Amino acid sequence: MKLCMMSSITGFDAPYEVVDIARYCRMEAVDWILPADREMDPDFYRKLCVDNGLKTAAYTSLFNACVDGRENWKDLFKKELAKACGMEAPVMMIPPVASADQKSLADDRARWLEFYSWAAPEARSCGVCLTLEPTGMLNSPVATAAEISELLDAVPDLRLTMDYGNMATAGEAPEAVGAFAGKIAHIHLKDWLISDVEIPNSRLKRCGRYFANAMIGTGMLDVKRSWDALSAADKECYVNLETADFTWKLSIKEALKQVSDCLRHW
Repeated sequence: MKLCMMSSITGFDAPYEVVDIARYCRMEAVDWILPADREMDPDFYRKLCVDNGLKTAAYTSLFNACVDGRENWKDLFKKELAKACGMEAPVMMIPPVASADQKSLADDRARWLEFYSWAAPEARSCGVCLTLEPTGMLNSPVATAAEISELLDAVPDLRLTMDYGNMATAGEAPEAVGAFAGKIAHIHLKDWLISDVEIPNSRLKRCGRYFANAMIGTGMLDVKRSWDALSAADKECYVNLETADFTWKLSIKEALKQVSDCLRHW
């Protein structure tokens, strides 16, 4: 398993901590996750990885101008794409979150389809693979296998950052990931505590149940089963560990080391 450090797990202002944890856990790469409106020097992030013997696996931009009615969203996307190119990130992920004025899931999905249809070829022309992920909120416009397929089928240049944990919030079984063989460019792994009634730190999800964060291996998802359902080629993608010890008995660094060491035996 090619493990990748997701930078947002330490917050948006700790790049040195990110690479320190990645090296401590013997990860191979970093996925830099940043708000789209953040001023940053992409060469700094590229060089930080190079100097620490790491790859830049991806740039994840928290970008929603395209669904929030901003007329200049194409120009804003080009600025984000330039960041990915400056980092030398082979993959750029933009998660399809809900719009500020969401009328329906289908309406938001149509807005995202318009965006990806234009943006994915733009990214491809620059040598960057644009991806989406299923998102795991109650109002997520893209969460189920059918919703993912609707966008991937319509946009040949678009690929998937596979996050089965988010698909599970819409009721999908682990085997659902197998439908996307050959279309996956990156992978996220996470775990959940799941309940029919509200539990501490939980949120209601699209499937009608309550989900709370759990350290991988301590929750109720069959994370290994979802991994086994991937094709051999897809398992060669970089894998973000979207996890921590949410009891906070272990530091983020030690929790990721424990999970990393475990997952290497899968």
